[in-house]
Amino acid sequence: MTFIKNNKSSFILLACMILGAVIGALWGEGASILQPFADIFLNLLYCCVVPMIFISLVSSIANMDSIQKLGKMIGIMLAIFVLSQIFASIYMVVVCAITNPGQGAVIDMSQKIEEFSGSTNFLSMFTVNDFSLLWSRKNLMALIVFSMMIGVGLLSLGDRGRSLVKLFDEGTQLIMKVIGYVMKIAPIGLAALFATLIGQYGGQVTSSLVRALIIYMVAAIIYYFLSNTLFGFIGAGKEGIKQYYKVCLPPTLTSLGTCSSAATIPVNLTAASNCGISSDVRDLTIPLGANLHKDGACLGTILKISFMCTVFGINFLSPEIIIKAIICSTLASMVMGAIPTGGYVAELFIISLFGFPAVSIPVMVLIGTIIDSPATAINATGDLSVAMIVERFVNGNNWIRESLVQLKND
Repeated sequence: MTFIKNNKSSFILLACMILGAVIGALWGEGASILQPFADIFLNLLYCCVVPMIFISLVSSIANMDSIQKLGKMIGIMLAIFVLSQIFASIYMVVVCAITNPGQGAVIDMSQKIEEFSGSTNFLSMFTVNDFSLLWSRKNLMALIVFSMMIGVGLLSLGDRGRSLVKLFDEGTQLIMKVIGYVMKIAPIGLAALFATLIGQYGGQVTSSLVRALIIYMVAAIIYYFLSNTLFGFIGAGKEGIKQYYKVCLPPTLTSLGTCSSAATIPVNLTAASNCGISSDVRDLTIPLGANLHKDGACLGTILKISFMCTVFGINFLSPEIIIKAIICSTLASMVMGAIPTGGYVAELFIISLFGFPAVSIPVMVLIGTIIDSPATAINATGDLSVAMIVERFVNGNNWIRESLVQLKND
């Protein structure tokens, strides 16, 4: 009963999402009439994400002990992100080797490619050519880089910058309060969003793709529990696992409903705080993770490569293909946008590395669209469990005991 009471709002969200899915399945494409309700919720949430990242990230860095600590934390984070995504890619290679998702698939390759865009120039994601573009959710990585520069500048000013640091500290409290107001309409927004998604895409799953999609869903569920349990244990032992599963439900449901790692950042930050992760770690790891750490995308990229290899008669299990697949999934996932559909970057990487014909793009886009929800859930919830590992490296093995004592005192 205590568990249900403590997670009452999460169960309300889940019930509304299920209700939305049922409405979408029964109503079909007519459920798109509910799209404005979903848009209101998502638009309000997206409007909060940009100022929240800027304010909280500047505040977190400006309050650190030294620039050396910041450098150490970023190095640890990036190493964990890469290792985690390699682990996810290898896991999915094993799954595909056992199940062969493309077995028996007969795909019509005569489809036209429409409105396909993206870029393999991943370095461009770190900057923009106009200051105003920083405040777009499409340029979150550039915003993070700029915010880090401001934070480092304030940190280097020392006492001369304390008044500005205090302003950012208070701004963080303000934006989190505003996000709390937005989340009050989350049940309605997510119900409408699920109704629209199921109504629009429910009938697009062809028989040739059913096997691959079922394999992905099962593999994703197993990976969700396997990876987060493992990362929680590495971060704080058995207590880490316990604390993780106490707080993971809200970000899991939010990411499932919004299909957006960016939209899940506010909920993830709250969950990290409730888990006892320090502000300097969570305010840096969660936003960066939303952009650079995407295990769910790695699983999806490997699935697409395996599926298309089978369709075109290529031996997916050859060492060369496996190595290329792991490299492709790791790189592509790190440069995808933290927004729904991610700019189709993975498809560009796959086409470039494996030489599949361009007519295979619509099939891969369809697969990516359908698996977007569970993939995003793995992406976002993985940021939370990885933050626990970063916390251990930065603040010692006993961080969770000290944090829990502090939480009780507060």
